[in-house]
Amino acid sequence: MKRGIVLLIAGIAVVAGAAAQTAQGKVMYVATKNAELKSSTGFFADTVAVLQYGEQVTVIRENGKWLEIRPVNRTTLTGWLLANSLTSKRIVAGTAASASADELALAGKGFSEEVEIAYKKNASVSYVEIDAMETLMVSKQDLYDFLIQGHLKTGDN
Repeated sequence: MKRGIVLLIAGIAVVAGAAAQTAQGKVMYVATKNAELKSSTGFFADTVAVLQYGEQVTVIRENGKWLEIRPVNRTTLTGWLLANSLTSKRIVAGTAASASADELALAGKGFSEEVEIAYKKNASVSYVEIDAMETLMVSKQDLYDFLIQGHLKTGDN
């Protein structure tokens, strides 16, 4: 009975160890337009570099939702990136885009060009304010100050 329990625990440890190392050494690709490579796992950590969409990286280790990575074409550089900013699927970027930036933005919102045209036909709807809001940029310092002043800062540093 004791031997069975010991073997079961040892088996679980081996499986857990293997699962923890599956990402280690794995080649992945940046899945976001501009991914900020951080010096540590905090949202407000210093940005070490900005990685481009499709850039190939190697995973060094995991820490929760963060992965420490090394860009393949910049081997002296390491840093942390959120795991959801990476994909294991190779991203191939051609020289000509099959969709415009506006079409990609619409697709990200769940719109097709036909849906946008249908909405634009409705004269009572104006998207000028929404377009203006989408162009606003908030600095990390302003965001940090907002979180502190509003007593909203919890979790990540």
